[in-house]
Order: sequence, then structure tokens, then C-alpha cells
Amino acid sequence: MSRPAPSRAAETARTLALAVVLALGVRTGIAQAYVVEGPSMEPSLVDTQRLFVLRAAYGLSVPFRTEALTTWASPSVGDVVVIESPADGMDLVKRVVGLPGDEIEVRDGQLVRNGVAVAQELVGPCDPDQHLDYEPGCVVVEEHVGARRWATSHTVVGPAITDVAPVRVPAGHVFVMGDHRDRSNDSRFFGPVPMSYLRGRVLFVE
Repeated sequence: MSRPAPSRAAETARTLALAVVLALGVRTGIAQAYVVEGPSMEPSLVDTQRLFVLRAAYGLSVPFRTEALTTWASPSVGDVVVIESPADGMDLVKRVVGLPGDEIEVRDGQLVRNGVAVAQELVGPCDPDQHLDYEPGCVVVEEHVGARRWATSHTVVGPAITDVAPVRVPAGHVFVMGDHRDRSNDSRFFGPVPMSYLRGRVLFVE
């Protein structure tokens, strides 16, 4: 027996309750809203999309301070996080692809972790509506590590300037990359990021 559809009043109440929770989270510093700018996380996140970030996912960070006051958890491979760039101090949204002790390499455009190429499955051509700087030949490739899966965009096929030699991730650091592998400023350029620079983990998008 199917359940009756929720009434409009119930849906409105649920929306209002969610809005209150979000407002309280932002007000207390537990959570923060961000807006995606640029193509670096396509196709997972697109330009102007709004994010809700759990600031307390890995530690306690406060505005106007680069490093967290304290940390109490570590991210997992596949987490989408907001970091403060060690290069210029800007907040960036990226995906964690390497943890302390991991050896990370990008070879011919493919992510290699601890000497093993991360499994890939070709999804198909990129959707122009989901790519700010769409180029013909762009393809979407799904990567997976264990049970975690995510989509990546690739414009350049074969050896690319975004390839990097093997890098050992130091203790207390993570290696992050954008899902659009040819349009992202990430650890391939500024190196592994201290975990204390993590602003939080993306919970959901709007």
C-alpha cells in the first residue's frame, strides 16, 4: 500500500525547518555556504552552484585564520572539501585523492595512487550545459577507489602539462585535485595541503 503524498503544508514546513537548521549552522560557525566559481570541479559541481560545507567535519576553524585551531578527524579519499590555497590564500573546492603516506602520480592524464592506476570507466562526451569552458573532444570519465565513485572531465588526451612525477604525501597533509583535470589549480601545482588548511567537507549542493 503506497503512502499518501505529503501535503503542501508539510513540504513547506520541511523547507522552513531546513532553512532554520542551515541558518543556525552558519551563525554558529558549524557550517558555511559557498558558491562555486569556475570550471575546476566539472562535471560534479558547476559554476554558480551553491554548496553547504560542514566546517567542523575535520576540526575547528574560524574566519580570518589560515589554520584550524584544532583537528580531530581526517578526510577520506573521495571527499569534496574546501581548502585555503597555500599559494594565494583563496578558498578552493577540491577532491581529496591522496592521504598521508600515499604516493600520488598523474601519468598521461590518469591518476596513479601508490603505483596503481585508479580505475576508470568512460562515461561519454561532456555535456556543454555542465561545462563553462566546453571544448569539442571533452569526455567524462568515472573514477573509483573502493566504494567511492566520482566523475571527472578530460579535455586533453595523452601526455599533458598537468602530469606530475610521483609525490609522497607528508604526514598531516592531503593531495587534492579538481574533477576537471585540465581546468584546475590544485596540488599538482601548489603541492600537498596541510590538513589544518581544510575549511570543511561539502555536505550537499543546491
